[in-house]
Amino acid sequence: MKTNLLTLITIVTAVLLTSCEKEIEFNGEQTDPKLVINSLMEPGQPVKASISKSFFFLDNHANTTAPDDLVATLYVNGNLLGEMTPHNDTVVSYDIWDPNDPNLGHIRKVYTYDYCPAMGDIIKITASANGFDDVEAETSPLPNAIEAQLSADVAHWDSWYEYTYNDTYEEKTDSLLRISAEVTLSFELTDPNPGQVDCFKIYIPNWKNDHPLRNSYDCSFEYDDPVFGSALPNNEYIDFSDLDTKPLGVFTDVLFDGKSYQLKFKMTVWLTVDEEYDPAFFQLPIKLEHLSKEYYNYLYTCDQGDMSMQLFAEPIQTYSNVKGGYGIVAGHTVDTLWYALPLEE
Repeated sequence: MKTNLLTLITIVTAVLLTSCEKEIEFNGEQTDPKLVINSLMEPGQPVKASISKSFFFLDNHANTTAPDDLVATLYVNGNLLGEMTPHNDTVVSYDIWDPNDPNLGHIRKVYTYDYCPAMGDIIKITASANGFDDVEAETSPLPNAIEAQLSADVAHWDSWYEYTYNDTYEEKTDSLLRISAEVTLSFELTDPNPGQVDCFKIYIPNWKNDHPLRNSYDCSFEYDDPVFGSALPNNEYIDFSDLDTKPLGVFTDVLFDGKSYQLKFKMTVWLTVDEEYDPAFFQLPIKLEHLSKEYYNYLYTCDQGDMSMQLFAEPIQTYSNVKGGYGIVAGHTVDTLWYALPLEE
């Protein structure tokens, strides 16, 4: 009797759900497409910008390719350098891709200029095209270099070989060594600009493997240092009251302005090591970035706007410093530190 009752409830529920479908027409205002500029500049590297156009969120198979007559111009410290050179690069969008119709692929236009900015430079990019509003975006002074030293403490290390059995139940040892380790990474960081707010980010690639999969590593991190919970003070763009949505690895010098600070976080790593391996493969690159304020704001809003975090939260608008359009034009400096993963106890 219980089975029959459950079956009946399932059928009734399915009927009710399918009968509740209703098509609702969109009666809001449809926005016109705008130009989009995305550029992240680094001192010593040529200026590069990806420029496209926006589309309405209800458009089917919308094309984001920038207009052919678009002109992008570069300014440095208020001085005109000249027009940037466009390069076309086909980018295939997964939702519209059709191998038999290459016209469905979007064209990303990357504009370049043979100029390598220096620390402290202020870069401005403008763009214009017929039928679109003129747009422009300017960075704050490109961040200066930072000084940091890395040390590591292996709190736990374990290794083993996996065993397999053939059809005759003969034991066979796998030639791959498996390693798990818990490591505390410490960074001695000196504030590069006492008296002003500086923004930083630590980025570590969390996995790597070769082909075939004989050597590999996979990492996870706990960002539990107090600096990762700090908010940027006097910020007119974002409400930082919800610290649960802080972006991983991003922090400011609020706790150590003008001083040195030892930043720590825990890393758990799993390694697979072949009998013949290149030690350079297990060198872990740790990128310590000094961010411009607009790049910090962009990263923060991207993380707060993650739909998977809070289903009923108010929508968060992604920060943009492009006037008249969308996108982000920002700067950072990158210092790469290397850590040799613990292959031996």
